[in-house]
Amino acid sequence: MYNATSLAALAAVCQTGSFEAAARRLHITQSAVSQRLAALEHEIGRAVVQRTRPVAPTAAGEVLLKLARQVELATADATEALAAAGVAGVRSDGTTRLTRCALAVNADSVATWFATVVGSIARDGSMMLDMRIEDEEVSRESLRRGAVMAAVTSQSAPAPGCVVSPLGAMEYWPVCAPQIADAVAAAPERQPLVRFDMHDSLQHRYLEMVGALHEPPAHFVPSNHDFLAAVRLGLGWSVLPSNQAREEIARGALVRFDTSRSVAVPLYWQRWRIESPILDRVTAWVICAAAGLRGRPAA
Repeated sequence: MYNATSLAALAAVCQTGSFEAAARRLHITQSAVSQRLAALEHEIGRAVVQRTRPVAPTAAGEVLLKLARQVELATADATEALAAAGVAGVRSDGTTRLTRCALAVNADSVATWFATVVGSIARDGSMMLDMRIEDEEVSRESLRRGAVMAAVTSQSAPAPGCVVSPLGAMEYWPVCAPQIADAVAAAPERQPLVRFDMHDSLQHRYLEMVGALHEPPAHFVPSNHDFLAAVRLGLGWSVLPSNQAREEIARGALVRFDTSRSVAVPLYWQRWRIESPILDRVTAWVICAAAGLRGRPAA
């Protein structure tokens, strides 16, 4: 029903953010990109993109965008299978177009265990990684919209059209710089804390555990490297992944001011419910990389 070249044009426009950049990616003219989108819009009777900067899909466009990305993945799977079978005219020498692999992963996973998955994608050599750094509580929405094909999420209920695999739990320790440890340990709810962004609720989970009655002032540092540096410098207290915190404590940069409590965040791998050798490989790498998370209790 929907023309594959028109779907590819929609995906290119939404990914690059402009008609001009999409034309360069597809090696066609900007006018041709516009014509292909116009054909889609004529077919469904609605606009598929908002002519903003950057270009964004409409609600109808999001539905077709998910389809476009699934078609792209299925085409890549077929090309790979044909190349493996030695079908004439299909190249298997690594010069074929890389398959876009769009994943949503939370920042703490990227900074710790997920790096192994990135290494596997690099060694595989057939994929173009498009990684979105998103909070584990909101990445499910990217799956629902079709913006990504798989995600690390804290939601156990599958997004529409997806299947779920439990990964285990990330453990977080409450930590701070040594110079503010006494004050924080005595009354963490009265001392400044450091949050990654407005979606970061881990510190408040700890405050709920200790029965805090006050809302402490919060600093926002939306960068993994700078976030850790801010806590080291004593800007405020926070909770860090236990393996990351353990290293900082061992060298005296941080103190675990409460050794009796930790925050555990269960993680799940959600992926499209479609048969795809490429997506199967990525899933296997994720399950293997997350092996260290299994066996930890999920709060």
